[in-house]
Amino acid sequence: MKPDATDPDLISAHALPWQQPVIDQLLAFQQAGKLPHALLIETRSATDSASFGWQLASALLCRAEQGTKPCGECAACQSLQQNNFPDFSYTTLLENERTHKPNKDIKIDQIRRLIHQISLTNSHEAGKVALIYPAEKMNTSSANALLKTLEEPTQGAVLTLLTHNAGRLPVTIRSRCQQWVIEKPQREIAVQWLVSKGLTESESHQFLDYSGNDAELAWQLHQQDYAQQFERFKELLQKYLSDKIDVVSMTSGLKKYDSEVLSLILQSIMENQIKSWLPKLNGQSKDVQFRKQKLQALLDLYTRQQRQLAVQDNNLNLQLQLEDVLISLKQLTT
Repeated sequence: MKPDATDPDLISAHALPWQQPVIDQLLAFQQAGKLPHALLIETRSATDSASFGWQLASALLCRAEQGTKPCGECAACQSLQQNNFPDFSYTTLLENERTHKPNKDIKIDQIRRLIHQISLTNSHEAGKVALIYPAEKMNTSSANALLKTLEEPTQGAVLTLLTHNAGRLPVTIRSRCQQWVIEKPQREIAVQWLVSKGLTESESHQFLDYSGNDAELAWQLHQQDYAQQFERFKELLQKYLSDKIDVVSMTSGLKKYDSEVLSLILQSIMENQIKSWLPKLNGQSKDVQFRKQKLQALLDLYTRQQRQLAVQDNNLNLQLQLEDVLISLKQLTT
């Protein structure tokens, strides 16, 4: 559920309550002269985290002595807000000139440009900060190009790799960074935050269930009328499973759905189906063995669905992919 972050001018730096402790700890390291030269920060939210990355960079570069948040008034903060601070480099997915969509990966030329920028003399005594996000989108050549900089860091430069999936980065990269994880907030904190955004407690719990306890995603889904889309999908699915409509009619009724919304709904439906089958797997009867086989097939489909409907990573037709998943789901559940 990540909006296009290809234009840094659109990024407003801020940190959420459960993200701020990481900034606080890193600033304490900086003040003690123990800030690592390379940070790998994994955020467990599925939503865009560029704003957090910029807030961290702003905090590290801010020259005011007033705590753990950038002042917004010093020369560094003002320059960062205008996206023209020479000691900050931001590397992200660029827009493809042909499709006008974000590229699938971060190119080697972008990493070479970053390496050049952090090698230049500082314009301010605070040093340099470079941010790569989403870091898991670096291709093999890009990651290899970055490796030498990690092995021979530039004095006074902090390289931050912000990712949603640290496991997709080469171990050679991970092993040369100090690793941090920003977990999803506890349920109580998430509910409080959503209530502060205008949701009721009941709505907060409902959307946290939809999002797998991802508070940021829950807020996005609420803004996108996800509950209505979810119910419409279930209605069409029930008609399809009961042979009242065919798979083409069902997928045609979903053309207005965002691909990531479709994937999330299917994921939720499969998870509920898996949970409903689990209590029925005790014993060694033939019926139980058959259910175990079907459950394994459903788990395999669940994994394939997550990969197959990630259309930003492939060029396959979304409707054909969805039809393939739905046909397989029907075979397993009816």
